Amino acid sequence: MTQPAPSLAPDALHGAVVLVTGGASGIGGAIVDAVLAHGGKAVVWDLRAPPGMRADVHAAQVDVSDAGAVAAAARALPEAFRPTHLVNNAGIIGKRMPLAEMEAEEIDRVLSVNLKSVLYCTRAYLGARAPHPHASIVNLSSIAARTGGMPGNALYATTKGAIAALTRASAKELAPGIRVNALAPGIIDTPIQQDSLGDRAKLAEIARVIPLQRVGGPEEVAQAALWLLSGASAYVTATIIDVAGGR
Repeated sequence: MTQPAPSLAPDALHGAVVLVTGGASGIGGAIVDAVLAHGGKAVVWDLRAPPGMRADVHAAQVDVSDAGAVAAAARALPEAFRPTHLVNNAGIIGKRMPLAEMEAEEIDRVLSVNLKSVLYCTRAYLGARAPHPHASIVNLSSIAARTGGMPGNALYATTKGAIAALTRASAKELAPGIRVNALAPGIIDTPIQQDSLGDRAKLAEIARVIPLQRVGGPEEVAQAALWLLSGASAYVTATIIDVAGGR
């Protein structure tokens, strides 16, 4: 059973507007919930239908792998929702393919969704952002960047490794005004993970090789993101934090 994690102050993100890509569900949705619960507002960009309307959420259907769509969405942001923080969460695992059988279309798709979107959205954020004393970017990498991932997922692991490198490079370029860090989740119980495995029972099998003996929940990744977004991590940048149960 997941134990409740220590929480930041209820107003830890007061005055913050956090742009979350892929924020309609899964890890992104949990991050949005955490932001709202701690006094912030959220901008949600996702291909899926946006969540129910709330006064503290500005949601739009945006293909973040499309540079033009991202630029247009940034121009359409209301003044009250100019982002102070950014979470580059949108991503896909992609088809499982051996290297010798990789399809050009799938290579382009995974690179566009997982890596190009981070570049496009970071550029858009920098052009549209409002000032904030604890401005912060959180990118979603993966422990696959370190482990190589599962057989057949080399393309996914490659994009997540690139995000880790981009995080460190961005942190140097944007300091001192903006901190840039990344989270590297392990196996997290989300719809995208279940779709990739094809069988929910496989989650229990995988849990046996995780030192903490369970898969993680989206809310646990969200708590780590919340810390990186808040002033509690004011001296942390260019850092990749594993949220992987010890793997």
